[in-house]
Amino acid sequence: MSKRILMLLLAAVMLVGAAATACAPDATPTTPTTPTTPTTPTTPTTPSQPAAKVYNWVGQSALPAGNPPTEGLVRISAAIGAASNGQLIMKANPAGAVCPATEEWKNINSGVLDFCAGGGSYMSADLRFGTAFSQLPAGMPPLPNLIFHKQIGASIMNDWYVQKGYKIYDIPGGGFHGLPEIWISTNKELTGPDDLKGLKMRASGDGGKVLEGMGVGTVFMPLGEIFESMQRGVIDAFECSCPAFNYSMGLQEAAKYNYMSPSRAPTEVYGFLVNKDKLMELPAHLQAVVEECAQAESVKYNQMLHSRNAEALIAMAAEGNINAPLPKSIDDAFVAGAKVYYKGEMEKFPELKDYMDAYLPFAKNWGDLYGFPYTVMTSID
Repeated sequence: MSKRILMLLLAAVMLVGAAATACAPDATPTTPTTPTTPTTPTTPTTPSQPAAKVYNWVGQSALPAGNPPTEGLVRISAAIGAASNGQLIMKANPAGAVCPATEEWKNINSGVLDFCAGGGSYMSADLRFGTAFSQLPAGMPPLPNLIFHKQIGASIMNDWYVQKGYKIYDIPGGGFHGLPEIWISTNKELTGPDDLKGLKMRASGDGGKVLEGMGVGTVFMPLGEIFESMQRGVIDAFECSCPAFNYSMGLQEAAKYNYMSPSRAPTEVYGFLVNKDKLMELPAHLQAVVEECAQAESVKYNQMLHSRNAEALIAMAAEGNINAPLPKSIDDAFVAGAKVYYKGEMEKFPELKDYMDAYLPFAKNWGDLYGFPYTVMTSID
């Protein structure tokens, strides 16, 4: 009996243990370890950029301080310095500060100067197209002349510099493109070409040669001697420059009549010349800065002179000057004389022939398209 009871108790204990095991909650799983965030790699240090090389150029104007070309050279130098962020520093000097005045182009070639406002007529003894570039008698007005220079003229001159072995480069479309001069100032009223015959007139350059062919007795003298020579009767008439320049010299008191026409001196251009080797040393972006600033200055210069001329002409009239158009018969006779003169010069100087062979067709095409306000030489026939 007791053995049977013992077996029953053992069975009961086993049932209770099994039930307890079945009801027990599952063991809580171990929380997985959060993976370690990978270390952010250190940003490499940007190497410092080397400082941009600074270039220093020295230049000179053919005229003293205060004259328009010198003002223009100072202005273009400042513009290039600003546009290059100080990488190209250009020091513009007045005439005579570095080399003899009017010899700037020679000193660019020798390396004494790096740039200048000059050339043109000052180099005509060595390169005959110099006067044609600067102040071609019976030539085009300033705007078409500037466009010709940018499209064709500068390239012709630069080719000749290479042929001559010169280290000179004329920036196409650059330079200081002045406005027409007063054709003649005199105390004598003019009605036609016969009134010029026997006149003693201060004149210079190719325009003076053409006037000689018309019977004018030309005399050359420095601009500073004009006033006294008129007062003393040494000359009867003169050509000097544009109204603003003449007025600044007080020449409105030297002559009563100012006859206006662009034909004798339609432009007064001072080239912006640079040393070709120095230009080629510059990085491409600085070469572009030089060319763009040079072209922009040509327009600024023209605008500056126009404003001053307009004011000067009004002031001259207020002081008793008679500002009148040149009689057309004189204009026409002058252009005819210019054709004769240049035909002979072109036969003697191949560089001038090259220049004029491109210039005259351009002028004719411009005249056909837009006309001219005065008679312009479009051929030598």
